[in-house]
Amino acid sequence: MKALRKLMMRYGSVLAALALTVGVTTSTKACLCWYNQPKEPKELDKFLNVK
Repeated sequence: MKALRKLMMRYGSVLAALALTVGVTTSTKACLCWYNQPKEPKELDKFLNVK
């Protein structure tokens, strides 16, 4: 448990930045196949340059 906590304290901000980057870059793309594309949160729009 301590090792996991230490790992999250060290790399947690990198993981959060990566998740934000993936969320912003995929928010403008449409789903190409029959897979479900969930609704995106409105708060994600403030990170986009396109309005």
